[in-house]
Amino acid sequence: MLNHLLFEESLPDAQPAVVTRDQTTNWAALREQAQSLFSRLEMLRKRRVGLSFRPAADSYAALAALDRLACDVFLFDANLPFEEALRLSLKLKLGAFLIAGQLLDFEVRELSHEEKWSGSSSVTILTSGSTGEPKAARHSWESIARPVKRAAGILAPKWLLTYRPNLYAGLQVMLQCFADRGTLAVPDPHMDPQSTVQFMCDAGVQFVSATPSYWRRLLMFSDTELLKRVPLVQITLGGEAIDQPILDKLRQHFPKARLVHIYATTELGRCFSVSDGKAGFPASYLHTAQPGAAELKLYEGELLVRSPNSMRMYDPLSPQQPSASDWFPTGDVVEIKDGRVYFVGRKSDMINVAGSKVFPIEVERVIRVIPGVSDVRVFGKTSSIAGELVACEIVANPDQDRDALKEMVVRTCRAQLNSQQQPRLIKLVDRIDLSSAGKTLRTRTS
Repeated sequence: MLNHLLFEESLPDAQPAVVTRDQTTNWAALREQAQSLFSRLEMLRKRRVGLSFRPAADSYAALAALDRLACDVFLFDANLPFEEALRLSLKLKLGAFLIAGQLLDFEVRELSHEEKWSGSSSVTILTSGSTGEPKAARHSWESIARPVKRAAGILAPKWLLTYRPNLYAGLQVMLQCFADRGTLAVPDPHMDPQSTVQFMCDAGVQFVSATPSYWRRLLMFSDTELLKRVPLVQITLGGEAIDQPILDKLRQHFPKARLVHIYATTELGRCFSVSDGKAGFPASYLHTAQPGAAELKLYEGELLVRSPNSMRMYDPLSPQQPSASDWFPTGDVVEIKDGRVYFVGRKSDMINVAGSKVFPIEVERVIRVIPGVSDVRVFGKTSSIAGELVACEIVANPDQDRDALKEMVVRTCRAQLNSQQQPRLIKLVDRIDLSSAGKTLRTRTS
């Protein structure tokens, strides 16, 4: 699809296509870059190629050129150390690896022992796996682009890219923006929240897709009046469970913006969306497949999905094995209350306290609504007696007495949580660490 968008359709040449803090690339320049790379990379036609993919115009131009060359492209995080990228490239038997340098200065590193493949313009997304080796989920451009619907009535929309560009969510934002001939505004990943919001204002950002954790950070650490000046039309949340407090805060700050939360995974693609302003999703989704959406069912409390937007397969040289069933276990545990399905937590995040299962999200929901709490992270800490204990980090409001807040957290948790769920270690911190994907880190500590 990217090949089609850049090479085969008319473009608003003078309009900005990609905007960063330091550079603006218009549509004519983006196409020119893609055409130049297409000519230079002819020797890679229909080969297995790794691309060090950074959030910049030249990477999008390279991806379009490789699509046109019918390459099987493997997208690598540009922040991955080269030695690790090379190791994975050799393990996946890629024929070449592209490393971005200066503008249009991609170094092509030829590799030995290349595995022949389809030459069908596939896109393989590399994500972290439980074994330590990345999962290699192969999509077709058709499966990635299927959820993209061209907007009616909004000309040249301006989108903010908050996700890593090499992952499914980042590709979705790019494709939706480019399909509508919009402008992709890419903040520096090291920007503080205040600088990010200023960048959004300067770029005139109208559409933002981000994790709840990303939004909490913006709301906590940026000026409220500056935030209100961002001309938002739509806010989309995804990547983590969405709770009611973050939806309510966003509605309070941006009363005119449409609120949507999306459920999607790398393997399944986009599954469904909810736009009623409530956490969770209607239980009716479990019984009736929505048009263009996935089929859903529960098995022992876990959400299983069969999606029309799912990947083709795992790469045969990756450690993952294909499922024997077309129903995909998501790893998300849910519960039904009053006709609505709520996310309880990820199976992989579950804390084992003396044999009892504790999900961090359930504990966070109780703590997050305590007056004086700005943010919270719950995680497991190794215990020689209980196996694991529940620990939490809390960000207090600036004017909050920290000792009094700690006492309130303890009292509230004793009143509303069972003994195994109650945090045994409570630490007040200045901020909650996020992963490079904008999600709250659940790393266990010893």
